[in-house]
Amino acid sequence: MTTPADRFPIGPLPQLPAAERSPATLERFSASLEESVAGWRGLTGARTVSELARTYRPGSWNVRQLAHHAAEAHLHGLVRLKGGLTQDGYVIQPFDQDATILLPDTALPLAPALDLLDALNLRWLALLRGVESARFARQIVHPQEGQQDLWQLVTKHDWHLRHHLAQARAALEL
Repeated sequence: MTTPADRFPIGPLPQLPAAERSPATLERFSASLEESVAGWRGLTGARTVSELARTYRPGSWNVRQLAHHAAEAHLHGLVRLKGGLTQDGYVIQPFDQDATILLPDTALPLAPALDLLDALNLRWLALLRGVESARFARQIVHPQEGQQDLWQLVTKHDWHLRHHLAQARAALEL
């Protein structure tokens, strides 16, 4: 039987308290994203095909799939953040992650996924460090999750990257 701790090794998605919505928090998120991307590089660098095929629990995605998904989700998050920063009433376009994980590009070597993750993260960091913190109060709409501000979007994407990294580490028993 799968427990919540099995599915969410770093815990559930947190809510960012109003008191923490500050430039210092954006810097904390920036540092966390940098650390997570470096963690992906260090974790997956010299792995064998059989190691990359490991899962963290029965029926879960394997390490290769997790790495490709992390890069793809970081791309979606960047598009969502930029849309929210520049368009009033921005509506997120959801994607079916279970369907996309089965597409042939997730069978590619990890280097392209990690390179994409690096490039995307540079852009994330430029926005988190260069946009005035008050702009993160802008509202966006997720069709399934409802209205939220950009603070929650950033919180979610930081958590998401760390969440899947923890799952990959568990699969590799690190």
